[in-house]
Amino acid sequence: MADISVVRARTILARSFTDDPLMVWFFPDDDSRPHAVAALFGLLAEHYLADGRVDVLAQPDPVGVAMWRWPTPDAPAESAPEELPSVGGLMTALMGVERAMEIGGAMQVLEQRRTPGPHAYLHLLAVDPSAWRRGGGGELLERGLAAARAEGLEACLETMNPANVPFYEAHGMSVRHEERLAPDGPTTWWMATG
Repeated sequence: MADISVVRARTILARSFTDDPLMVWFFPDDDSRPHAVAALFGLLAEHYLADGRVDVLAQPDPVGVAMWRWPTPDAPAESAPEELPSVGGLMTALMGVERAMEIGGAMQVLEQRRTPGPHAYLHLLAVDPSAWRRGGGGELLERGLAAARAEGLEACLETMNPANVPFYEAHGMSVRHEERLAPDGPTTWWMATG
C-alpha cells in the first residue's frame, strides 16, 4: 500500500489542496497558505502513514495519495504522553487562539454528520497538479472503495470543493447532507456509498 515518505506525501497534499475552499478559509493569505497547508497535512500524513490505510499513485515516483481511516476495535486510552505538535496546537500556532477556536467550533459538525457505525472514511485524496486529469484520482479512490466493499463497509467522506462532488458521484457516492460550516466558511457535502 504505502510506499511514500512523509515529505513527499505532505508536498503532494499541499500542492493539491492549496486552493481548496477549506484551506482558503483556514489560511486566507495566499503567500503563506502553501506552507501552512503543508505543515497541517504533514502532521496528518505522519498519522496515516503510521496507522491508517494509505494508497499511493506512482508514475514511477509518487504523484498521488489517498488516506483512509478504517474502523478499529475500541481500545483503551493510551497513557503515553501526547506527541507534538497536535492538530489543535498547530492550528493555534498558525491562526492564533481566537481564529483557531472559531474554526474548531465550526468543524465539530463534521463528526456529527458522519455515517454512524463502522465505515471507511476517506480523509484525504490528492494528486499533484502536474498529474491532474489523467485518471489517477479515480484510480486511487477505486482502490479504497473496492477494499471497503470487500470488508462490507460503507465508505464516506466530506468535501468542501463543489468541483469534487460530480467526481465522487461518478464513482458511486452520493450526497447525504449539505451545510455551510460557518457564515464565512465553505459549504460541506457529506457523501457516502450505498
